[in-house]
Parts: sequence; structure tokens; C-alpha cells
Amino acid sequence: MITTFILDMFYAFAWAISRVVASFGEVSDNNAVTSSITTIKTYYMSLNIYLPIDTILQIASFVIVFETSFFLYKLVRWGYQKIPGIS
Repeated sequence: MITTFILDMFYAFAWAISRVVASFGEVSDNNAVTSSITTIKTYYMSLNIYLPIDTILQIASFVIVFETSFFLYKLVRWGYQKIPGIS
């Protein structure tokens, strides 16, 4: 579910950029980027039946957020201990 949302966002971004580029008039717009994102989404949906990519991405995101938070906590504690007069 989250991955399809991300792919939809990439598609919307690519479509918006292609509209801006096409408005210049001298540039040909063949929609290759938006059609490639649509193709990726098609392959993703067929693979998602057998391999839960959404779940894998959510677990990886949780691990990255946790590790980043823990690193920032240690960084703040290290900086706090470097202040003179604080033990």
C-alpha cells in the first residue's frame, strides 16, 4: 500500500515535470518517464503477490528510524557531556 503510494507520487512528479517541459514548445514530450513508472508499478503489483514488499519496506523504515533516533540520542548526550561543569 505504501509502495503504491510512493510509485503514484513518482508518477505525479514525473507527469508534472513533463508538462512543464512540454510547455516550452521546442521540446518533444514522449512520456517515456511516466510510462516507465507505470510499467514498474505493473511489475511491482505482480511481484507483491508473492513477496510482501510493503511489509519489508515498513520493517526497514522502522529499523532505520530507530537506529537514527538512537544515534541522535547518543550524539546529544555526547555533546551535553562536553559542556564544562557537567558530569
